[in-house]
Amino acid sequence: MTDHHARPRRGSRRSMRWRSRAAVGVVLAALTSTLTVGTSTAQANATDCPPGLHWVYYSWPEWSLRYWAADEYVVNSSQPTFLVAEERSVSNGTDTVATATFTSSVSKTYGLTVTVGVSYTLFQTLTTTVSASITTSTTTTTGVSASASVPPHGRVIGQYGVEAYNVNYTLNSYESYSDTPGENCYHTSSTQGTSVAPTVYTGWRVLPG
Repeated sequence: MTDHHARPRRGSRRSMRWRSRAAVGVVLAALTSTLTVGTSTAQANATDCPPGLHWVYYSWPEWSLRYWAADEYVVNSSQPTFLVAEERSVSNGTDTVATATFTSSVSKTYGLTVTVGVSYTLFQTLTTTVSASITTSTTTTTGVSASASVPPHGRVIGQYGVEAYNVNYTLNSYESYSDTPGENCYHTSSTQGTSVAPTVYTGWRVLPG
């Protein structure tokens, strides 16, 4: 169990918690009274937290404020995509089939992007729910070659890059006002986020021109 005394949690939720509990003695007294009555809105909002959450303990003795907090990432959808580092095209002006050879010459790094939340925590969720091939960072390399047939009077396009996923997810935040994390639990917010998640797979793909 770790106490954090320096400051509230980051982001908008930090500001909301800090301001809403300026008179924390009154708030905690009201919360205790509400939970005792058994017919209040606060009790109606209390719920069982999802299992497996990583709880962090926050304590500010000067405000008599102590609680547990946890975040949950839920993947709503994921679609495969391809991150193009470089692109070439080859045209065949003859009456016979030709062979095109593509060789990479660009080294480019693609990292996991996150619009809401913490990238490493989301990464852990993505590798278990979307694909084990997802990584936090992938770099394309030079000197990788691929060949393709070009039809007579036709054209092909070669793209070198990284296989990836476009992900939509929800960040659910919870707070627990109990000595045991997860008990007397409140769902405080749900925020939508998007991510581009690279995989470990790099290479060429050939498309008709």
